[in-house]
Amino acid sequence: ETFNDFVLVFSTDRKHVRVCLSLAIAMLKSIRHITRPDGAPTSLKMGVSSGEFTTAIIGLQSPRFSIFGDTVNTASRMASSAAPATAASPFVHISLSSWHLLGAEGLDAWKRALGEGIEVEARGEAVEIKGKGLMHTYALSSGLPSLPAHAS
Repeated sequence: ETFNDFVLVFSTDRKHVRVCLSLAIAMLKSIRHITRPDGAPTSLKMGVSSGEFTTAIIGLQSPRFSIFGDTVNTASRMASSAAPATAASPFVHISLSSWHLLGAEGLDAWKRALGEGIEVEARGEAVEIKGKGLMHTYALSSGLPSLPAHAS
């Protein structure tokens, strides 16, 4: 789901976490080709979380697909508390639930499959997340040398 400069991605299993993170990397690679009218680099705030959620079609005259649940709320909080990511400065905020689903073996396999020097690191001590309290989170924030800043 997207709104403003937020991109929310959520998953239900290990495979989906890898797909969500691969999507985030593809989006970071793609934004280098988008020039904002003011010339500033295009940025996104990205959050990934995993768990259960509910979907529904809301409305009769103008139906809209909607997604609900704590997983969606957590993904939103990951995005809202993320640093703005650009091609030159990648950052994807990852919840503990996604980290646990991915696991060290899954992370290593995913990094090998992409063939890039991707790093996912703990954000240090627990981070205060609005409406959620202290949470241990992770960040994909380095290791993407193939993402040069867009040349105008």
